[in-house]
Amino acid sequence: MKKFLIFSSLIFLFSCGNTDATNNEKKEVLNKKTAIFFMENILDIDKVKPLLHENFNFTFMGNTVISKKAYDTKNWIEQWNGEIIPALLPNGIELFIEDVISDEEGTAVLLKGDAEGINGEYDNDYVFVFKFKDDKIISLVEYNSDLLVATRLYKNKLVSTDPNEVGDPKEFVEEFLIFFNAQDKLNIEKITSSPFYFNDQKYNKYTDAFNFDGLKSDGWSYSSVIDTKTLFNNGHAALISFDFARHNKEGDPYLKSRIFYMLTVQEDRWILNGGYTPSPIPMGN
Repeated sequence: MKKFLIFSSLIFLFSCGNTDATNNEKKEVLNKKTAIFFMENILDIDKVKPLLHENFNFTFMGNTVISKKAYDTKNWIEQWNGEIIPALLPNGIELFIEDVISDEEGTAVLLKGDAEGINGEYDNDYVFVFKFKDDKIISLVEYNSDLLVATRLYKNKLVSTDPNEVGDPKEFVEEFLIFFNAQDKLNIEKITSSPFYFNDQKYNKYTDAFNFDGLKSDGWSYSSVIDTKTLFNNGHAALISFDFARHNKEGDPYLKSRIFYMLTVQEDRWILNGGYTPSPIPMGN
């Protein structure tokens, strides 16, 4: 009888585990479908508005006059889509999906655009990062090339930079982790911007976004790279996808996650301007 009960319990636990995995897979598929449908119909407000959560917010990242302001549903429709975009792109824009990265928490859609800006041809690269709640889009963050926004849409003049001279933005992650694992706040602040934007929050500097003592109390000893991908890079701005693990003092990984980093070139080197995580991660605060 005891063997039967133990065996039954194992079956129940195994079934629960399979159910959780299946639910996560369903969420991932739904998130991906929703994000693709949204991007394919982004200019048709009547189609995309029902997909938005009641607490939806949109942020356009980068370093331009229209960047880093949060828009709720009403302002995203009336100001962003009703005033800003028509003024800058009077003939509209065509977007072509290049890739989609998705999990149960969120989705990143990589696109290329084809448009005429008010000051000339405007063919930009984009990454839209979606976060979901109750099967609705609660957060949307747009990343693209600051260079094209500044020159084609606002007539700013930027100094040309050779991408080969500043190196692969993926190399930034290796340098950053050396300073981070050494808890070297001084050097971290030298390679990150001020202000710094992380998950829709504005900080005076990157080191204000986390707390080393809090991380260590959670078991953190060091972090490591799992995988890094450059999603776009034009020599002035880059967006990378960074998969990482946090390890305890025994060296065992206790957390694995993904973060998107937006970098720009300042004084001939990459500087980290902002970060975004599809899934929330503890920052020790």
